[in-house]
Amino acid sequence: MNLFGVGSLEALVILLVAFLVLGPTRLISTAKGLGKMVRELRNATGQFTRMVEDDDDPDGPPPRDKPK
Repeated sequence: MNLFGVGSLEALVILLVAFLVLGPTRLISTAKGLGKMVRELRNATGQFTRMVEDDDDPDGPPPRDKPK
């Protein structure tokens, strides 16, 4: 596995060092915070992509149903 130029062994070493530096409690809370940040970034990029696609559509966005 090669993600961002980091192989499996290097990723394992990074995780081990993070565990030693942060400790188990802070490592878990840091991972949760990182997960939330990644989720928000994906949502923002998805919204941006939809906005750009709507602007490129010559007919405009499809009409949305009005809530009752």
